[in-house]
Amino acid sequence: MTRVEHKAVESDRDGDEMPAWSVLATELESVASGLDQRFVDAGRSLERAYDTVGNLIGSLESVTNALDRDAADRAVATMQANADQLASLPARQRTRQHSLDILQQASGTVQTEIGRVDRTLDLLKICGQYLKVAAAGAHGFAEFADAMVAELDVSEREIHEISKEVGQLASTVPCVVEVNRVLASECARLCPHVPDKLAADAIGLQQNQIEAARRAETIATIARDIRSKLSAAHGALQIGDITRQRLEHVAQACSLLGAAVDDLNRAGDPAAASALEGQVMAMLAAQVADAAADLQKESRLLGGNFRAIATQVATMVAPHESSGVERTSDGAFLQLLEQSVADVDAVTAQLRDADMRSTQLGSEASSTVRRLGDRLTTIHRVTSGVRIMAWNSDLRSFRMGREGDGLARIATEIRCAVNTLEAVSASIASAFEQLSDAADAIGSPPDGDEATAGSLPEALAVIRAGALLTRQGMSGLDRDAGAIHDIVAEMTSTLDCETAFAEPLARINAKLDALAMPLVEASQSISTTGEQLFHAINALYTMARERQVHARFSPSQHQPEAEVAAMSEEDDDCDGLF
Repeated sequence: MTRVEHKAVESDRDGDEMPAWSVLATELESVASGLDQRFVDAGRSLERAYDTVGNLIGSLESVTNALDRDAADRAVATMQANADQLASLPARQRTRQHSLDILQQASGTVQTEIGRVDRTLDLLKICGQYLKVAAAGAHGFAEFADAMVAELDVSEREIHEISKEVGQLASTVPCVVEVNRVLASECARLCPHVPDKLAADAIGLQQNQIEAARRAETIATIARDIRSKLSAAHGALQIGDITRQRLEHVAQACSLLGAAVDDLNRAGDPAAASALEGQVMAMLAAQVADAAADLQKESRLLGGNFRAIATQVATMVAPHESSGVERTSDGAFLQLLEQSVADVDAVTAQLRDADMRSTQLGSEASSTVRRLGDRLTTIHRVTSGVRIMAWNSDLRSFRMGREGDGLARIATEIRCAVNTLEAVSASIASAFEQLSDAADAIGSPPDGDEATAGSLPEALAVIRAGALLTRQGMSGLDRDAGAIHDIVAEMTSTLDCETAFAEPLARINAKLDALAMPLVEASQSISTTGEQLFHAINALYTMARERQVHARFSPSQHQPEAEVAAMSEEDDDCDGLF
């Protein structure tokens, strides 16, 4: 059996020589302990980062759902409808004022004509008295005069009621005119810039909400990808536990080697002890080198993964920071919107009051016109009866010959008065028609009032709630992103195993190489104790890769390569579990 030169290892403690395996076992256990602590700390940091990303995603999703789409659309539609209503207010005011002017004019016409009716009725009563005196008891004329006076009394009562009701109606018009005047003044102050601004604010609100939801969804998409990478990194962190176990197995193998070498030396076979030590050290050096290479490879992958996450965190915050002006103006935007809504709502409140008063006035005017129409019908009936009576008197006076000339002249005067009364009544009827049209125009609410009146405060409440949720959802972005960045940087530093463990592992590997004296030929064998030691070390392994490295140095002829390969395939999954 040909061997390479054997090198001794001395302890660093007080210059006392210690067994090489003991020194190596201690160093391996120290490195394994430090490595394990680093990956445990990294795992805890990763859990914190995962939870923080989850919280951030929840906040961002709340922004996406902050303003219910239907509610937002209704709020915007309400604002636009109110803006349109206010923009149309000047035209409505002119129409209303025109109707009020007609109402006043028609009421004045009726009052003037009622004075003429009163004078005509007085004249007819006088004519009735003259007729009664001139008839000097002639049959039928006295009865006619008394009947005419009675009918005229009815007309007089009706016309007085008409005068009273028209007076009451006319007294309410100035109040509505004043309300309309104040509203017109306010309208002149606010239109058209306030309704235009409200309409623009409605569009701005819609765009603001869409942009906020889009920005939140973009950031949430990045955050979800970060969460996915963190989840994948959680599995990759198992390389720390795998390496720890492999180093611990090497340390345990060193202890087993020491015991086996001591047994062979006590049995008087130092050559076998030396050969066994050289072969095992060579195998352990290969194990440490293989474990260190896997650790370096996986650590670099983890570091690259975390650096990519850090880049994504910067990308996630970038669109948020780029809209800093917009973000800082969210509150100002809402404040301006609230002021616009308050201005419009104040005017629409006055408008509702004016509409209510106008509707009430129109309703009262319509009712008054209907009642006055009934009274005017009575006057028409009385006038018609008086006209018939006058014709009857004229006929009777004609049959009386010259004695009836005086009565005929009185009857003619009565007919003239009746003609005057009919003309005045026609004028009053025409004024009633104007009153009725004006009442209908004033009393009819404009289209869309029912849909918009009183709805601006509710729309603003929806907008304010959505803006508040948006602000709350986005407020934690900087904080959470900063926390994620710090945790990822901490994990990247913690898992920089190449810097922290490359030198200790290289030193241990150099010591193992120095002690290694592998068999030159694979067919050479060692003692039974050596074979037992290799079996004992093989039993320590929990990873297939360990067994593959072990098989390259095992002197046993009882474990063919096919069996080793089968065992490796069977244990492949274990590398990712321990």
